Amino acid sequence: MNSTPIETFSPGRPGGLPPQPALDQAVDRALSCLSPLPPAGLTVLVNDPQRHTDSLAVLRLLCERLGSPPLRVLVACGSHRFDQAARQCFEASLREAAPLVTVRWHDARADDLVAVGSRGWRGHPWLLDAPALLAVGSVEPHYFAGFTGAHKTATIGCAAYSEIESNHAHALSSDCRPCRLDGNPIHEGVRSMIRSLEALRPVGAVNLVQAGPRVLAAAGGRPLDALRELEPFCRECFTRRIDRHVDAVIVQADGPLGRSFYQADKAIKNNEWAVRDGGVMVLEAPCQDGIGQDAFVRLLREAPTWRQAADLVARQGYRLGDHKSVRLRYLTDPACRGVRAFVVSKGLAQADAAVLGLTKAESAEQALEQGGIDPARDRVLRVQDAGNLCLVVGC
Repeated sequence: MNSTPIETFSPGRPGGLPPQPALDQAVDRALSCLSPLPPAGLTVLVNDPQRHTDSLAVLRLLCERLGSPPLRVLVACGSHRFDQAARQCFEASLREAAPLVTVRWHDARADDLVAVGSRGWRGHPWLLDAPALLAVGSVEPHYFAGFTGAHKTATIGCAAYSEIESNHAHALSSDCRPCRLDGNPIHEGVRSMIRSLEALRPVGAVNLVQAGPRVLAAAGGRPLDALRELEPFCRECFTRRIDRHVDAVIVQADGPLGRSFYQADKAIKNNEWAVRDGGVMVLEAPCQDGIGQDAFVRLLREAPTWRQAADLVARQGYRLGDHKSVRLRYLTDPACRGVRAFVVSKGLAQADAAVLGLTKAESAEQALEQGGIDPARDRVLRVQDAGNLCLVVGC
């Protein structure tokens, strides 16, 4: 194959934007939403270890600002679960930043979840017994929620499994895309949840924009305000516009998002609309934890085509994660978009790739060759940190 260089996109701080507020300013603005701080102390909601969010830096600043009032940390896992070793490692890092902190892990299936409001959603009991809440999040594109951030940490991250499932069922809608908030039913649901929580107690937020572990920008205030403040900066950091659909896209997923295909699939979802119908998409991810969620795999085994997958979900009702299976089948099914998808991964066997509807390759170059793509003739793009960076077609 011709050694023509492949155009590569990576996230990073754009040069044309004004300086962003420092992290200490963001923390101060978040605390101002909670002033005066109740004597009972503060409950801080943080992302789980599957995200790069630098919650530790926020906790250190909180300890500097507040001295030694009671501080509780709730790890907002959403539907994720972690073994004891992973929990102990994460808790050790939290206590290094805030030595006297009390840590709890949200369990979406727990029996003691409480209603947020008289007719509201159900969530962790600390949401209601805390006089004040401060949520920490990282803002990056999300393939069906529009953007992540502290508004999701405080809601989906702390909600009952049934609430998460009900919200995520909307991910089958074509209105759910990266960087889209207005008219996005997922975001509209989360917005309603955070407003019902704010009606009951003060909620502050610190949002970060990160490239890997590096903090590029921060904002503090009420959750939705802290999201909107960083939205333009996040778009500049994590979206790249291209003039037309291309023949092939290589997406890379590393770090927490690269541990399983279930998570690394976000790299595909973020960039699937950049490749032409019938084109090629290549995922590079270690996937040392294998495919991931059992239900996700079961649906793919039972439904090798998009029509079968959509019909199965319609008959059985939506289960959390079904949107990933249905959308993956829509991408690769020859009767739909017909994109040939390849995976370069040491953690996935040939049999795993076959269940997913992918072809396992030893390298991206081999995948392109098998897909009939020649970079000297066809337009091929590579996207680094594709779980966060999105290619957008059009002016």
